[in-house]
Amino acid sequence: MLKDVKIESHFIPVDVKIRERILSYGDELNRSSPVKADHTRWRLHNDDRAFDSFIDKFHEIYPKYRISELWAVTYRQGDYAEAHNHFGFELAFAWFVDTCSHCTPLVFPDICHPWLAKENDRIITPSNGMLYVFGSKDVHYVAPHTCTHPRIVMSGNVVKLGDW
Repeated sequence: MLKDVKIESHFIPVDVKIRERILSYGDELNRSSPVKADHTRWRLHNDDRAFDSFIDKFHEIYPKYRISELWAVTYRQGDYAEAHNHFGFELAFAWFVDTCSHCTPLVFPDICHPWLAKENDRIITPSNGMLYVFGSKDVHYVAPHTCTHPRIVMSGNVVKLGDW
């Protein structure tokens, strides 16, 4: 059993304009993070109001928290995210913007029992509009993307009000 991994899920509808806006950014980090895919800058929300609707809905669901960092990732065939966490923040999230049920899942491995292979891993199958919120210390990864279409996700780091 996975130790101390709590994942909350919510549905936030996706505005089609967000998909196009994300695609327009391309790879601003040049694959310098654990995410080896097209990755926007870390604080996209500071200078692009296109994401305000999502941010407002997130803050309605989590009124005691604020998004500190917001970025988008576009995975193309073969792109992936190495195992990593978001240490230093209270929460992290992934919001599926443009995906299908065959897209590579978001995986939270059982790092306490890796010899059990994948039987204890928490696997999140992508679905458009689904928001998954988890603890910032929870290790997760995305295996190489196999679909021929892009897998587009918005992610972020969250702080508790009063902690910043």
